Amino acid sequence: MNTYLTFSQKIFSSCDEWKVNKFSTHVVHSEIEEHIQSLKESEIKIEEGGVSFEGRNIYLLTLGNGKRKIFSWTQMHGDESTATKAIFDVLNFLSINKNETEVEKILSECTLYFLPMVNPDGAERKQRRNTQSIDINRDAQACVTLEARLLHGLRLKLRPEFGFNLHDQELSTVSSSKEITALALLAPAFDETKSENETRTKAKHVASVISETMKQCIPNNLARYSDDFEPRAFGDSMQKFGVGTVLIEAGHSKNDIEKKFIRKLYALSLLSSFYAISTNEFLQTEISSYEQLPFNGKKAYDVILRNAIVKFPNEQMMTVDVAISYQVDTHSEFPPRIVDIGDLSTFTALHEIDVSEIVIPFEKIELQKSVDVDFFRSLDIQLPRTPW
Repeated sequence: MNTYLTFSQKIFSSCDEWKVNKFSTHVVHSEIEEHIQSLKESEIKIEEGGVSFEGRNIYLLTLGNGKRKIFSWTQMHGDESTATKAIFDVLNFLSINKNETEVEKILSECTLYFLPMVNPDGAERKQRRNTQSIDINRDAQACVTLEARLLHGLRLKLRPEFGFNLHDQELSTVSSSKEITALALLAPAFDETKSENETRTKAKHVASVISETMKQCIPNNLARYSDDFEPRAFGDSMQKFGVGTVLIEAGHSKNDIEKKFIRKLYALSLLSSFYAISTNEFLQTEISSYEQLPFNGKKAYDVILRNAIVKFPNEQMMTVDVAISYQVDTHSEFPPRIVDIGDLSTFTALHEIDVSEIVIPFEKIELQKSVDVDFFRSLDIQLPRTPW
């Protein structure tokens, strides 16, 4: 067995011991700033990398002193905070276990750079875009935003060999199956023809490390993110400029509204990658482990009410499935909306509720309307709340 797999098995069961417990479900700038202040007595180097449009500090955290430079950035989209929490879990693990053989190897061979919360203004508003309504991840080419200029400036200053572009994704399935995607991976293209070069091949090897690691935990819930070339995106841009970049997208799992399990997988993926890079073992992986992953599919909803009896104004009735969505960009909001009605037997959901024998008036399930949560509760249909 590859040593990075042995390492990942060793640490998986201890994840709760090094998880940072202080964060909210949706992380805002004041929370990470408070936590970063608590790290000042540690071996982590803390710098103010830059500021956002509204003047919030964007921090650069550095650990290790090796020749292999690895740059990870999170929350470029303000409403995607799973990776931000995972990054601080990783830093906590490395600090607590600094005398362990594997950690010593990582920190002696690698210098790890972390830029948590690239978009603090968007995080404050729980929105994807920054306060200027610009998607930072579509500003890698024009660089009109302070945040995009900061990222490119750090690429030039740090000259990393590897990059980890860390996000949350929409609710998705593994291809057309009913398996919910827990994590999706991508070694982005750097041109329209999706060419291969040494940089992208290295990124695919690292993605294969994550694939092999995750197959131990979620063998049926790992997918590839779309590899269509997008010159305005930072992953594609970093790859083009010689940074072997892997995109990791935090997906979903059933009965895990706060993404606690997904966060654990995220941290494990990063630590396994860092160790495989430090030992050079990543180059021994078969890139087919990544390339053969199925792409994300769209066969899931947040909630499906199964076998609902719908009563129409003319008193006729029909038995159907009703799909309900909480999704706004990549986070959930309340109340949710009705998004589909009919035969949904080929779809799955994070929550499936059998409502056989319950009669629902048609006006309560009109498409794209907000759900009358109190009415559904009066029918004893308990829709899940979100933690936001």
